[in-house]
Amino acid sequence: MSTNTKKAPAQESLEMSETEESKKSIAPAVAVTDIAEYRPHEEQIVRLETTYAKLVVDCSTSEGLANAKEVRVDIRDVRYALANTTKTALVPYQQKVKDAQARVNQVKEFGEALKARVLVLEEPIDEAIKAEEKRVADAKAEKERLEQERIEAIRAKINRFSSVAAAYASRSAADVASVIQSVKDSVILPEEYGEFEAEATISRDNAIEQLEALHKAAIDREEAAAKLLAQQKELDELREKQRLADAEAEELRKQRAEEDRLRLKKQQDELDQQRRDMEEQQRQHRERQEEQQRQQREREAQYQRDQEELARLRAQATAPAPAVAVVAAPVITAPAQAVVAAVDPAPAADAFADSNIPSASEVVEVVAMAFCVTNDEASAWLRAMSF
Repeated sequence: MSTNTKKAPAQESLEMSETEESKKSIAPAVAVTDIAEYRPHEEQIVRLETTYAKLVVDCSTSEGLANAKEVRVDIRDVRYALANTTKTALVPYQQKVKDAQARVNQVKEFGEALKARVLVLEEPIDEAIKAEEKRVADAKAEKERLEQERIEAIRAKINRFSSVAAAYASRSAADVASVIQSVKDSVILPEEYGEFEAEATISRDNAIEQLEALHKAAIDREEAAAKLLAQQKELDELREKQRLADAEAEELRKQRAEEDRLRLKKQQDELDQQRRDMEEQQRQHRERQEEQQRQQREREAQYQRDQEELARLRAQATAPAPAVAVVAAPVITAPAQAVVAAVDPAPAADAFADSNIPSASEVVEVVAMAFCVTNDEASAWLRAMSF
């Protein structure tokens, strides 16, 4: 109470002093168009506006440029005077602003000094209160933390009961049996689980029930897997036997294919040789025919020449002798002996008497083997062909 009583007069004196200073610094607003220092300049500005507002300067001539410069000087003089008046008029106001700022600084410094005197008394008490409040808050937070850790530890144990079945869903029957025994050996103590004892007991019983179901399913699954494994083993053995049989069959097939290939190659070689022999025989036959045809053409040409010579001689013999002179005609003792051979377009009968030429049945058989047809079909083809 005494501290507040002492503080009151000082606070009241400080407030009264600030109120008086604020009243002195606040002046009634004056219209900006009613400043006495600017009135002469305003008259000059009115004169300039009246004189030069509608003036159009022409700087293209020397006279117009001189007039424009005179007008600019007149206007600048008013502007320079206005600037000087502004500097002069602001001097008293600037001093008042400086004085007011100095007073504001004094008031702030005095207030800070009083505040420091008060804080000397307040801070020890405030720090003691804050320290006690912090100690109480820290103790409460520590208690809450310990309680939270206790609850989380109990929750973790209960969650282990709840999640153990999911964790062992795909494990073996032996593993599931082991964990069932471990869960059954777990004892739910009141001093360990506290208010969560009932929940932990229910979770433990549910976990045992789920694990027993998983154990039965694991046994069935392992029996089925063992049966499947035996079936798979038997199937693998059958597949291995089948693979060996297929390999043996493949090897036999390859051998037969190789034998067939060699046999066909031999047959093909024989056919190629027969074809080459036939082509050679045909070539020789064509050469003989060509030679016979050449000889025939030569005989025909010789016969034609002989006939023409005989006709010429006969014409000379029958021609009358000239009256002026007697020319002895050549005596033809005998007509030209022309050898005329009968032209037989077909080859001579003995042309095919060569012992190297194959028989007709052999030719038919070769053609049938070459084109994979019957002998009758090959014979029909050869009859339809003309050599």
